[in-house]
Amino acid sequence: MESTTAHRLLSLASLAFSAALVVGLFISYLVTDSQLALAQAADSFLDVFTATVLTVAITVAARPRDENHPFGHHRAEPLGALVTAVVAGVLAIEVARSAITALLMGSTPEVDWRLAALFGGKLVIKGVITLIGWRMMRRGAGPSIGALTIDARNDVLINSVALLGFVGVTRGWGQLDAWLALPTVAWIAWSGYKLASENIRLLMGEAPPLERQAKLLELARSVPGVKAAHDLRAQHIGTKLQVLVHVVVDENLTVKQGHDIGEAVRDKLEDESDVSNVNVHVDIQ
Repeated sequence: MESTTAHRLLSLASLAFSAALVVGLFISYLVTDSQLALAQAADSFLDVFTATVLTVAITVAARPRDENHPFGHHRAEPLGALVTAVVAGVLAIEVARSAITALLMGSTPEVDWRLAALFGGKLVIKGVITLIGWRMMRRGAGPSIGALTIDARNDVLINSVALLGFVGVTRGWGQLDAWLALPTVAWIAWSGYKLASENIRLLMGEAPPLERQAKLLELARSVPGVKAAHDLRAQHIGTKLQVLVHVVVDENLTVKQGHDIGEAVRDKLEDESDVSNVNVHVDIQ
């Protein structure tokens, strides 16, 4: 419980800080016309949007099956991720357009110490979150903390570029601000592409790796009374798997005994954390 509370606090702290950064950086962009400030604001907005959408998606995905969703709501998570990917693409295009326009127009921002404070504050806080996240991961934290930690680490790298751009502008290289906004744009676009490519396959019903299918088949064969198992088919229905498998039982068993073995196979496979629904076809031999 204490560990879960710590994980939740870290996530909430990161979300609150990112939300504050969106406001501060966007105001700085309006005041200074810094493309780096706009790019960093977009990056922080994407962090907030992603966390919000995925929190809602995870809540929906956890709902039990109902009459209208007999296989559950497991597609909610990849759908949420796909929405986030689309927003990331739109943000990347808009920030890139703004930066390229600034380059073509020869615009230079009017930066001051407040912008440096925002960049520096983001760098320090994200660095602290990275260190805390790595410690939690070494103690067995789940994938959500791993994703948060990696995102914070990437923010440290991207924000280092922003600080470099700020220094360049103060040294008289005004267009360095717009040029160095482009790596952040590329990062936002890449994040969107990666999210889309990883989650479209889940929505399209892609089969799990062959190794996982073989493991599921072995689990079916391990159930007492099963002579053989074959023709296993599995597909993603969102984040979970739907499985169809044929099992062979002794021909001398009663119908009820064969049915009970099939039910045992189903229960065995549905105990797996990544399996949502199993259909078992019982053959006799």
